[in-house]
Amino acid sequence: MPVKYHLEGNVAVFTIDNGKLNLFTMEMHEQFYRSYLQFMDDDNAKVAVLTGAGENFSAGDDLKESDTEIKSRKNLRWDELLLNQRRTKPMISAINGWCLGQGIVYSLLLTDIRIAGTSARLGFPEIAYGMGGISGATRLGIQIPAVHAAYLALTGEKINAQQAKEYFLVNEVTSDGECFSRAMEIANQIARHPLIAIKTELDGLHRGTELSRSGALQHATEQYINQRKWHLAAGHSAVEDLKNRSSSEKGKK
Repeated sequence: MPVKYHLEGNVAVFTIDNGKLNLFTMEMHEQFYRSYLQFMDDDNAKVAVLTGAGENFSAGDDLKESDTEIKSRKNLRWDELLLNQRRTKPMISAINGWCLGQGIVYSLLLTDIRIAGTSARLGFPEIAYGMGGISGATRLGIQIPAVHAAYLALTGEKINAQQAKEYFLVNEVTSDGECFSRAMEIANQIARHPLIAIKTELDGLHRGTELSRSGALQHATEQYINQRKWHLAAGHSAVEDLKNRSSSEKGKK
């Protein structure tokens, strides 16, 4: 299966695995979509890591297959179905090598934290082939400063890992060998928290940018009340949880 999915504790791992460049086929988009739904429905999976097998994250779609699909117009656009899903759990990308086309689309739209190995090369080369528009699909101008977004979108240049960090496309740069393990380290740190709090915080991050100030405050109040109800229904308090966790962590030191 070219898009592999498995659990490591409370962390789900998606691995793009299709040849040297990890090109996406229509079948792979469908596999990714169905595995993604499995991740969302599984309360044991609190956070996910998205990575590529071998030397590359993904260089995008298999263009030969994409051309055939466009001509036939018979296949469902599984990538669109996936990207239009409401995401309630955080995802982290571990990027080595090429991250282009559909690869960078998935990274930008599905992951909240991004770790890049030193070999990572990110970009939007489609403009050189007469196919613009990917910067709009990824809402690039919202994710990073406008001048960086314009440069990437209009030049088609592929930037290295350090430049990607300077452009705010990734959080950290590590060696290639440490990229996945660092992503897993962050994922496990997140997974230590109660799932309801993780979902609430992620929802607040996403909704907060779309609401007015008063709307964001009202939404936060509603979230607080819902979490309090959850703790009361579970028969414990957030304060007790924090004390128990602190005691447990002290015991490990």
